Amino acid sequence: MQGRRLALLALLALARGRSITRDKVIALLWPESGTERARPQLSDTLYILRGAVGEDVVRSAGDDLALNPEAITSDVAAFERLLDEGQLEPAVGLFAGPLLDGFHLSDAVEFEHWLDAERARLGQRYAAALESLAANSDARDQYAAAVGWWRKLAAVDPYNSGVALRLMRALDAVGDRAGALRYARVHAALLQEEFDAAPDAEVTAFAERLRIEQPSRPAAVPAVVRPAHSTALVEPDSPANAGTPATTDVPSNGGEPAAEKRPTRAYVWAAAALLLVLGILGVYGVRGARPASRAPAERSVGVLPFINMSADPQNAYFSDGLSEQIIAELSRIDGLRVAARTSSFALRERTLDARAIGDTLGVAAVLEGSVRRDGHHLRVTTQLIDAATGYHIWSDEYDRELQDVFALQQEIAAAIAGALELRLASGGAAKRARRVRDLEAYDVYLRGLYLRNSLSTSALQQAADFFDRAIELEPDFALAWAAKASVVAPMIYFGHVPQEQGVAELRVLVARAMELDATLGEAYAALGILKLFFDWDWDGAEHALRRAIELNPNDPHAYHHLANCMHAMGRLEEAVAARKRSVELDPLNPRTRITLGSDYFVAGDHERAAAEYRRASQLDPVSPLALGLGPSLPRGLAEVYLAQGRNDEAVEEYVRIATLRAASTSELHAIRAAYATSGLPGFWRSWLDMDLRQSAGNPNPLRAAAIWAQMGDTAQIFHWLDRAYAERNPGLIYLGFEPAFENVRAHPRLARILSEMKLPTR
Repeated sequence: MQGRRLALLALLALARGRSITRDKVIALLWPESGTERARPQLSDTLYILRGAVGEDVVRSAGDDLALNPEAITSDVAAFERLLDEGQLEPAVGLFAGPLLDGFHLSDAVEFEHWLDAERARLGQRYAAALESLAANSDARDQYAAAVGWWRKLAAVDPYNSGVALRLMRALDAVGDRAGALRYARVHAALLQEEFDAAPDAEVTAFAERLRIEQPSRPAAVPAVVRPAHSTALVEPDSPANAGTPATTDVPSNGGEPAAEKRPTRAYVWAAAALLLVLGILGVYGVRGARPASRAPAERSVGVLPFINMSADPQNAYFSDGLSEQIIAELSRIDGLRVAARTSSFALRERTLDARAIGDTLGVAAVLEGSVRRDGHHLRVTTQLIDAATGYHIWSDEYDRELQDVFALQQEIAAAIAGALELRLASGGAAKRARRVRDLEAYDVYLRGLYLRNSLSTSALQQAADFFDRAIELEPDFALAWAAKASVVAPMIYFGHVPQEQGVAELRVLVARAMELDATLGEAYAALGILKLFFDWDWDGAEHALRRAIELNPNDPHAYHHLANCMHAMGRLEEAVAARKRSVELDPLNPRTRITLGSDYFVAGDHERAAAEYRRASQLDPVSPLALGLGPSLPRGLAEVYLAQGRNDEAVEEYVRIATLRAASTSELHAIRAAYATSGLPGFWRSWLDMDLRQSAGNPNPLRAAAIWAQMGDTAQIFHWLDRAYAERNPGLIYLGFEPAFENVRAHPRLARILSEMKLPTR
């Protein structure tokens, strides 16, 4: 009966002073009882309410019932009254969440329907008020206030990409770019979890611009279109004091949205999303979308980034670097498979338990720890956890002076090996440690590692500068020479540095790394990249990359480039096998996923290609490979759709890519219009116009040739192909199997280029 008393108060409060007939109350609260039985039940409920809250709390006038506003007040009525009067700010301050959240009358279906409708109506009013407050603040350039309002609206409508974009823009306007990027990750993870969907392209594009630019305040975005929401009214307080109105209220928490107070399912995901968005959900999907689990190798481990416990947050690079070096040491343990840094570092927040992490990385054990640096003193704590049971296998603590950091890495690796009943590979780890003597050199080397994974010009250049500093301090630091080579190669490939200058530097770096340590797998991997992309020495490249794998069988980078070599040679089964090994070692690496998709596509397996492209896009929707910013057209679903004759879907996918490439509204319109009027040739002509503008009239010549190939203009195809060949474009290594040139596969000029490069073809 207590539930019906609360339900009756809700009905009367939501009537806002208007009366409700007894018959309507009975129909909603006692639908299964006959009128003769229900009327006494209603009378009993009224009697108990009046005794508990006050005799005058409910007024009766014949068959009508109404709340007495002098005896009891309702925050839900006040909420609506303030909205009606245009007093939006005090109104939203009364709101605290869905109406009667968690309250149900399971045997009163009509009341449940009424309650659902009222929740939605009040939620819509609340959301509309928040949007008005936020938009008004934006219009007055009061961005700090706008952030607060957009944040509240995002809490109740977390799946709305329009709201997400407005919040991100406001955060950027107040200088909180990191906050804007964090919310982009939260929003993406929520959509993936709830709907297996990605954010709107505008959200992804804006996030990427924040990463690579210093954006000015952007123009306002269109008004938000949202689904229905929900709001709150709760049980009244205890009986009121005589003469004092009791309150049936929407519980207030000072205006903060209820999501920040109540851990409902959606908001728990919001809290967890910062760790999930870097790939966990993107690769595997959610609830049944995960591919069949493979049993983790018995001797396998994932190393999570160690937590920086130092007083100075700037020391985060040091704890990350220590984690990476431990990964490198463990990779040299005989029989131990170690998850790659890219994937294990994607789990930085560690909200997932060890079992979920083990499943994600495909490992049997998880190593986690912390680093506290105080001047030259280090305290490192570590624990190894069984990923199947969640139980600790081993833990230890190390107190060392910073000068002993190299020995400390080896000691931790040896302890883990002992816990797993393995042994260190002979000499490899110790030899690495002895190569570094200067602590500052090692320090700046770690800083470079922290930055090198981004393909943006600024991050790669900063990483290169750090490696230069490490080499300056310790000229015999082989790892720094090899690491610098690993930065210069992508700078050349994506046009961040002139090719002639970059290749000359790459040769020096590789030669010096090999001279300093001929047992360093990283050096052989760099040598393989040089021979493959820039020397076109196919046998030499394969030999160097296989030697890199012999020296370090846990290096996904070496497997990835061996796959590139096999792809270029047309040995597609071997390419897929090597790439899958790279994915196994580094499952959350988007570059490897997208190139595996390309391997499958060239091999004619469009379904597997599409699956890998989707996973890659979820991990990194703005990969230069996916956007077509290198020597090739965009790698992804669009090329699959074209191959399958799904031209409309392909064009829409290309429009999405163009949006991520910051195409203007007029360019997007032109692309669609050209396709509508002239089909695919018109589409590609419009795409070329966009590409020429974005590259200031100087596109990558191989990419330009590929675009002309889609239009069938032989003269233009070979004009640009000849230029690419004259410049020794690194993307030409794939020419023999590049799908974009299928229509000119038999042309003698293409055959001449392939013959001179000693490349096979289909």
